[in-house]
Amino acid sequence: MLPFPRAHLYVGAFLILTIAAFMRSYFAVLGSAPFAHHLHGITATLWIVLLMTQNWSIHRGIWPVHAWSGRASVLVVPLFTAGGLLVTQNTLTQETLFNEMFGTRLAVADIVATVAFLAFYYGALKNRKTPEIHARYMLATVFLLIGPALSRFFANYVPGFLIRSVEDLPKFGQAADTSFVLAAIYCVALITRDALGRKPVAPFSWALVATALMFAGYKWFGYTAVWAEVSQVYAAVPSSFLMGAGILISFAVTYVAWFYPSEPRTEFAPVGAAQPAE
Repeated sequence: MLPFPRAHLYVGAFLILTIAAFMRSYFAVLGSAPFAHHLHGITATLWIVLLMTQNWSIHRGIWPVHAWSGRASVLVVPLFTAGGLLVTQNTLTQETLFNEMFGTRLAVADIVATVAFLAFYYGALKNRKTPEIHARYMLATVFLLIGPALSRFFANYVPGFLIRSVEDLPKFGQAADTSFVLAAIYCVALITRDALGRKPVAPFSWALVATALMFAGYKWFGYTAVWAEVSQVYAAVPSSFLMGAGILISFAVTYVAWFYPSEPRTEFAPVGAAQPAE
């Protein structure tokens, strides 16, 4: 029995929420958005669609679709990583009131999320022959997006957090705090369920650790003198170098995970499908 037969529905609902969350700040101003935002927005959307496609296809025994969507991730992940690094740099270099109040600190969370994303993808690839672990690491990548997406959704649509003027900007801090706490609570709920069901708990436990580090970076490390110096150095790095580094590191992670799996290579036949031949 494969895990999470309805995960694509939940991930799809999260995609709709994410589009709504970033409607005002990105989708409604596509023409004036910088390249980094386009790269990050497009690849983040593609990643969520790939997760949905993989989960939907494997539970219906459509092995070719599942396999090809997995191979497509090898191209999406490097571009998504590069986009994340560029957006973080944009946050540090753009002089806006929002960035002055929150952006510089949120950049810490963004860096943690980028590193954690690659770590979870690495874990998913290395354990691709063990569905219970593979699926959990793939879904763990979504938790890195919950805080950023929910905080903006709250700020745009939820009474008590609504931001309609400059005077309302401090409410974003409350929205961000609430979003990270909710993401952590959801992680704990899944970890508890897996522990009680004697399923692998490591993937969602690491998702909880990543969420906690993102929150700690935003709430504490972002205020430190060390981060002030690091952020200045990061902001001064040529964007072409950041993009190239993100792509190369991602390909290196993919190569190691693919050719050095954590278990012997064994065939896995999806439900209702014939086992593929070597």
